[in-house]
Amino acid sequence: MEMIRSRFSGIAVLVAIFAAMLAVAPYGSAQAQTSQRCFAETNQCIEGRIREFWEQNGGLPVFGLPLAPQQEEMIEGRGILAQRFERNRLEIHPENPRPYDVLLGRLGADVLAQQGRDPFTFARSEAAQPGCRYFPETQHNVCGEILRAWRASGLEFDGRRGKSEAENLALFGLPLSEPQSEQIEGKAYTVQW
Repeated sequence: MEMIRSRFSGIAVLVAIFAAMLAVAPYGSAQAQTSQRCFAETNQCIEGRIREFWEQNGGLPVFGLPLAPQQEEMIEGRGILAQRFERNRLEIHPENPRPYDVLLGRLGADVLAQQGRDPFTFARSEAAQPGCRYFPETQHNVCGEILRAWRASGLEFDGRRGKSEAENLALFGLPLSEPQSEQIEGKAYTVQW
């Protein structure tokens, strides 16, 4: 009788271990699957620090859908892990502390370079214009509707309501030009690089 109890106890322990393994296996798989977020519209996924940054800083309305997977790109002469989205490029910079370990690409500078335009040739302002925010670093003003949009949007650094100037700057960067009229698909728009 003791032998049967001992054998039954051994089998019970094995069943319990097997049940525990089965219980953990689906959880582990589900957890691995949730580290990615995929989008049927573009058949692309986001994951890791880029996903975390994307979700914490506005997600779809701010950055748009992912257009490509994370991959190394040559950016300003360095190989940097990056992922392109409809409205920006997120770059991993592990040498920086959070939240600066993910930076936004300098898309305005990139587009101007592709067009063969040098932002250093754009007209500059020596001083602030009334009702504008002046940036002495680039000698440009941000004014009117563009300034209102600039102040209303930004990345999320401090968890406080509203956007600080540091959060605005982190999303948009420094202005490369004054507001100017440009033709886009045959229509004139006021833009600011």
